[in-house]
Amino acid sequence: QRWFEPEWAGGWTLCRWTYGLIALGFHLPRMQWLSDAYADQNLLYSRPPLHIPDWWILTPSSAAVLWAVGALALLVIIWGGKLTKPALVLWIVSSTILVAHEGLNWKAYDRLHAWIGIAMLLGPTSQRNLQAKARSPVGRWMMLLIFCSLYGMTGWTKALQPGWWTGEILAYHLVDMHFGHQPLGIWLSGMPGVTQAMAVGTLAFEALFPFAILSRRTNPWVLAIGTLFHLSLIVVMNVGPFSIVTLCAYPVL
Repeated sequence: QRWFEPEWAGGWTLCRWTYGLIALGFHLPRMQWLSDAYADQNLLYSRPPLHIPDWWILTPSSAAVLWAVGALALLVIIWGGKLTKPALVLWIVSSTILVAHEGLNWKAYDRLHAWIGIAMLLGPTSQRNLQAKARSPVGRWMMLLIFCSLYGMTGWTKALQPGWWTGEILAYHLVDMHFGHQPLGIWLSGMPGVTQAMAVGTLAFEALFPFAILSRRTNPWVLAIGTLFHLSLIVVMNVGPFSIVTLCAYPVL
């Protein structure tokens, strides 16, 4: 029973603000690419798990409506109040349908942002003044489940590959044409000792996260290391808004 006792809920407010603002940052620019990326009748991709283009082919008009619904929902989420959770549902559904039409380009930050939104549906996100309130931790447990899965699976999978222990795989990632090519990352890729230390540190953080995050004693340290980890990703790799999408959930974790 102690696992579900009410706990301080102030982190949800910061999570809600950053969640909405970060999403606006990558959603608003989509307006200029609606016809080319989301509603091109000559480029239709259907991919698992939803296969949405099999039953709904977007036109430029319907894509614009979905985009507008998503933008309005994000503004409501940032504002807060009783409409926050309906707005979360609208945002998750409209953005998922829109992004599904990107086909082969369904990005990791889009998927993670939707999962964080689902966890927010279980949290007290529709309430104000949470800094002075204690609420059910069910939403936080859902967020923990998502991030323990995220870090655990990536860390344990990397640990099975010898190239991660030597740093060789990371060195190649730093110069990858899609996810690398940052000046600092290119420079670091030529230093085997540094890339090995970075790779082993990544393995340790990701593989141990599901265990260390659950302890009140190690929780703040894990989140501090995670913050540095994701901030460093921004300067050494080209992963788009993935890192800041991840960090918006940290106040809840």
